[in-house]
Amino acid sequence: MTRCSSRGLLSLLDERGPVEATSLAAALDVHPMTVRTKCHELQSAGHVRQVSGGVYTITETGRDYLSTLTE
Repeated sequence: MTRCSSRGLLSLLDERGPVEATSLAAALDVHPMTVRTKCHELQSAGHVRQVSGGVYTITETGRDYLSTLTE
């Protein structure tokens, strides 16, 4: 099982657009709760927005932040 990094999560959201947490979890090989927790952290920082239920999307601030991340 891999770690759910900010870079990995934001990259997926940037590539795929709005995505359900369960799909993100499958792509990252982590538990959906791990994705939801990370999304809430990123949402608090303004990098991710919850569109509905468990669907998240990256914000412009998130795209700017993603460009600064190296992992």
